Amino acid sequence: MRRNSPAGSPGRTSFRITDLEAARDWMRNAYGTSLRMRSPAPNGTFSYSRTLAGPVTLSTLALAAEYAYASEPLDAVAITHVVSGRMHRECADDALAAGPGDVLAISQPDQPYTGRVEGAELHAVSLPRRLVEDAAGRRPGRPAPPLRFTRFTPVSPALAQQWKKAVAYLESDVLAGPAAGEPLVLDAAARMIAAHVLTTFPNTAHPAPVLADTRDATSETVRRAVAFIESAPDAEIGLTEMAAAAGVTPRALQYAFRRHAGTTPTAYLRRVRLDLAHADLLAAGPADGVGVAAIAHRWGFHHLGRFAAAYRAAYGHAPSHTLGESGPAT
Repeated sequence: MRRNSPAGSPGRTSFRITDLEAARDWMRNAYGTSLRMRSPAPNGTFSYSRTLAGPVTLSTLALAAEYAYASEPLDAVAITHVVSGRMHRECADDALAAGPGDVLAISQPDQPYTGRVEGAELHAVSLPRRLVEDAAGRRPGRPAPPLRFTRFTPVSPALAQQWKKAVAYLESDVLAGPAAGEPLVLDAAARMIAAHVLTTFPNTAHPAPVLADTRDATSETVRRAVAFIESAPDAEIGLTEMAAAAGVTPRALQYAFRRHAGTTPTAYLRRVRLDLAHADLLAAGPADGVGVAAIAHRWGFHHLGRFAAAYRAAYGHAPSHTLGESGPAT
């Protein structure tokens, strides 16, 4: 077996082994998944890589064999992109076959599933069920039915492609960049992937609107949320946390901000963080050696092009211009 954990990537594991018995044992220990080899290829190689990005796990698995598997409920959302080979999956009364290029949700988060893989390379993303429900605007403590996929395949081919691009962006830009370990960056990336789950696959995660949501959409609700945001702008917060601090549902908070502030809670949070990045750029001195990228990442902006565009829209010039007036741009 060969393992490696590249420097600067503490959440990354990869290995290749030719002992398929060891592959079976590893999958059982890592995922509680049992494997049954049906026609292992001579000198077959099992290769696996996994990257932890906060609560999100990205993994690639390739095994030159046909095998069947069975798994207990994950209490997580798992999305798989079949890069090559074939995959057959059953969950409850739903059976699904997938081939190269297909994207599918593996199971209902609280149900077991079984399947068969034929010499495939699989690229999978898993994240906690609760993270997806939070992204949908559910409020902690309020009873709600569990997340369910009403279909295990994407709404459209275009959204399937968008899913692949989102995962590729997370891997190649966010996790390979200098701010890969920054908590705010990982938090924003996790929420981005959760949002893509909700838009890519038909589901029941969004709570039904209630009269109280409209009733609670007051200016006082906005005031409480603003006070919370401005007291901890560097915390890992999203819509769910802001709503809880204001004492209303996420939907009520969205209504309140649209009605009284002409924006959304998350847009307001981004603007607060943008203003703090602006203050840091102004305060940076020649001896600090701090660049635009470091300041952007500090405040959760992991895509520098989008940060620069938002900064220019707000302040009329590029962030490097502000930094250039007070210190070296790097």
